[in-house]
Amino acid sequence: MELRFTADEWEKLSPPERIKRCRLLAEEAEKLAASATPSLRAAYADLARQWLTLANEMTQEISRGHHQPPRS
Repeated sequence: MELRFTADEWEKLSPPERIKRCRLLAEEAEKLAASATPSLRAAYADLARQWLTLANEMTQEISRGHHQPPRS
């Protein structure tokens, strides 16, 4: 699967699809952190944490019933 991020594509995803994409992007950032130079490792790890935070926040929004449907 090609992982990329574009706002137009993102808007078309359902909330569960967005959460899945965030988690996949976090996994990729963690892989990069594991093999990165020390100067980049922290940045990749932080990026992974941010993707996971976004996924968790979206999950909470869904559980509270607050989510936007994808645009067509």
